Amino acid sequence: MISKRNLAALGCFAILALLSSCVGIDTKVKISSSGSGTVSAEYRLSEELVSFGELEANKAMLPVPLTKADVENSLRTSPGLHLDSWSSRKDGTDLLIKTVISFDSLDSLMLYLDPNGEMAKHSASAEGHRIVFTVGDRLPSLDADMKQIAQDAFAPYSFKFVVELPSPPKEAFSSHPAVTVRKDGNTIYFEGQMKEIVASELPPSMTLSW
Repeated sequence: MISKRNLAALGCFAILALLSSCVGIDTKVKISSSGSGTVSAEYRLSEELVSFGELEANKAMLPVPLTKADVENSLRTSPGLHLDSWSSRKDGTDLLIKTVISFDSLDSLMLYLDPNGEMAKHSASAEGHRIVFTVGDRLPSLDADMKQIAQDAFAPYSFKFVVELPSPPKEAFSSHPAVTVRKDGNTIYFEGQMKEIVASELPPSMTLSW
């Protein structure tokens, strides 16, 4: 039985495949000077969401494949993307799924960030490289009661997107009020609390250049 709290969370997923990141996400992208690199990601899903997603009819609602075979199948038609490692384990009532995926080029990285090719854009010029990435047009509008339920459901989870560049960043910012940005050498950290992101009704967006 799925609780009312998690049903609200599932509603967010079903509407927009929320954040392309399940419930909690900790991702690190490492880009080399040639444009190739790796994406190391840890996805945290609640036990109820895992049970929901294990049903064949519901798999499409969860943006993160639950098994290694699912990941491999999703990459078969993705040129330039390769699964380096996959693991899963229980952590309390959550399931932690970890993947390391390598990409051959920045275009392949854009394919990883958005397979539809609409929300992740890379441009290159004599000045350098620029990436603009958003996770959707908007999040679902929630009334006061549903917003509180969603905030409670997502309270334990966070959003972290880290990019290690081959050279110092020229710009790094997010227009989302719940996402903070900080720099440490060549590394940029985009961070936020999922409950604040969900309540804002705005999808996170990130821009960086080097």
